[in-house]
Amino acid sequence: MGRGIVILDKLARSALRSQKIPQINHPLTCEIHFKRQRSTSGTKSKEIREMLSQLPLFAGGEIVRGFGRGSKELGIPTANFPLEVVKSLPESLPTGAYYGWANVDNGPVHKMVLSVGWNPFYNNKEKSVETHMLHDFNCDLYGQILKICIVGYLRPERSFDSLEALIAAIRLDIEQAKAFLDEADKGKLKEAPFFSEKLISPK
Repeated sequence: MGRGIVILDKLARSALRSQKIPQINHPLTCEIHFKRQRSTSGTKSKEIREMLSQLPLFAGGEIVRGFGRGSKELGIPTANFPLEVVKSLPESLPTGAYYGWANVDNGPVHKMVLSVGWNPFYNNKEKSVETHMLHDFNCDLYGQILKICIVGYLRPERSFDSLEALIAAIRLDIEQAKAFLDEADKGKLKEAPFFSEKLISPK
């Protein structure tokens, strides 16, 4: 059975009112619809503007073991997607920190921050997608299904001079994510049908 299941969806304007996000039965299948975001500042790079036009993105898959650094070194536990899901994200999606919504096994939907990239501070050899949910889980989440909705972009990926500087940057990401997700238009995405529908894994 494949461990990676992914949906990527730029919801049509009326999707939250009248459309359901389709189920899928293949880990590399993508269903993509266009939704225009507010125009971006002229100071933003072309890459960032193109990325913003892809949001929101929805993805789901089994939680697998990562490097074990989130809780032990950073005090910021993360849930990690398998490589199949990571590779299914659009190639044009810039590395960096994002914010959005997430749930586990169709449970309550929580705010989250997300890292997409190689974590240059640690010189990772494989690209990863690591989700930190702003909720305390008192159990092991490995093997459960994580669903995410990537709503917005916080900052580019970069290296840091120290572990303390990395932790401080993540803490700032978390505070910014909380504020952005309290905005009404972003809060609506928490109610997307995607978070309550079953994802089908291939046999």
